[in-house]
Amino acid sequence: MSLASVGTNCSASALPSDVLTTGIYGMKSRLRKAATPYIAVSFALFFFLAECLAQNVRAHDSVEGMRTFLAGMPKAELHLHLEGTLSAETIVEITNRNGIDYFTTAAEVEQSLADRPPGLMGFLEHHFKSQNVMQTRQDFYDATYNLIEKLHENNVIYADLFFDPQAHTSRGIPFDEMFKGIDDGRRDARAKFGVTVNLIMCINRERSVASAFEMLDQAHAVRDKIIGLGMDSGPEYGNPPVKFRDVYARAREEGYFLTGHHDVDVRDSVKHIWQSLDIIGMDRIDHGLNASDDPKLVAELARRGMCLTGSPVKRASDPEPQDIDRIRALDDAGVCVSLNSDDPAEFETGYLTNMLVLFQQASEYTKSDMTRLMFNAFDALWLLQDEKDEYVDVLKEYAVNNDIDWNEVTR
Repeated sequence: MSLASVGTNCSASALPSDVLTTGIYGMKSRLRKAATPYIAVSFALFFFLAECLAQNVRAHDSVEGMRTFLAGMPKAELHLHLEGTLSAETIVEITNRNGIDYFTTAAEVEQSLADRPPGLMGFLEHHFKSQNVMQTRQDFYDATYNLIEKLHENNVIYADLFFDPQAHTSRGIPFDEMFKGIDDGRRDARAKFGVTVNLIMCINRERSVASAFEMLDQAHAVRDKIIGLGMDSGPEYGNPPVKFRDVYARAREEGYFLTGHHDVDVRDSVKHIWQSLDIIGMDRIDHGLNASDDPKLVAELARRGMCLTGSPVKRASDPEPQDIDRIRALDDAGVCVSLNSDDPAEFETGYLTNMLVLFQQASEYTKSDMTRLMFNAFDALWLLQDEKDEYVDVLKEYAVNNDIDWNEVTR
């Protein structure tokens, strides 16, 4: 056996069969009469084990280096639901404060998450129950402030935050009380943590057009504090974007940016994306990863520079974050795709740093690739160009300081 025969493969199959069956010391009696072969084998095994150790150290350093890189990366979140950020502890605190008779322990919340049926409607079953614990201005304040503290811990420096007024006003909570809690929490958290958060008010797509118009009326006095109008909830099939064409048209006239959810693998998802592009005239597409199924749509998204706010979340039952192949295909085709945590308290992926780590490990994307996906988020911000450039410069400085070729990021 020679050193060359061992090579640098640290699997058991790299060892000769006599080593596997008798072990190093078991070989000794057989080799006692041949000192030179014994020495050769000993040296071969020594170098083999030394190289295995070195490979393990390099692999560990590589994994930890990537984790450190992603943790330190300046981040933007474009797809984040306030109602989906309530931790089990926050839910229990609010339910006890409000005298609610469910979700009285963290274990009960966790069990509800674990018992969700698959798919959008299964997700919403828990989501609706969770969001309904919020009833007072203080509840909305605490939820917003606690969220922004978590964003700061994840080095998120900018976020667009969805909130769903209809889900709360339909329960008798005044719009002004709800919004005051959110806005005050946002203001105080920015003063404490320095995170900029803009608000996107969402239509619940299963509700009536009249209800959506009523929401716009309620928001009129605080129009300057809301950057965009979105659309979420479900079911999506039967509630297409064109259902709210007139609502979106009025919102555009009032100066809102426009976006909307196009959940993955729901019926008519591709058709709905086309509606949002050509009829509604949306400025971003939330989710929208089924666009990869339509080559003409992929080309059109790339031509327009339209950004998709992807959310490769992972449930406990998933082997890895969802939709990696679709994100890769869209990215390779030159479509702007960003990564976002969506409802971090309701998925195993959690907040953005952990999601990025899990996504990178499963996709084997490079540091340049991961930086590009984050650049996409900053590049899609609804800000004046000079403001957007300031955020991009922060990311660029971080990338260059970590030996990233910026040309590979903005390919």
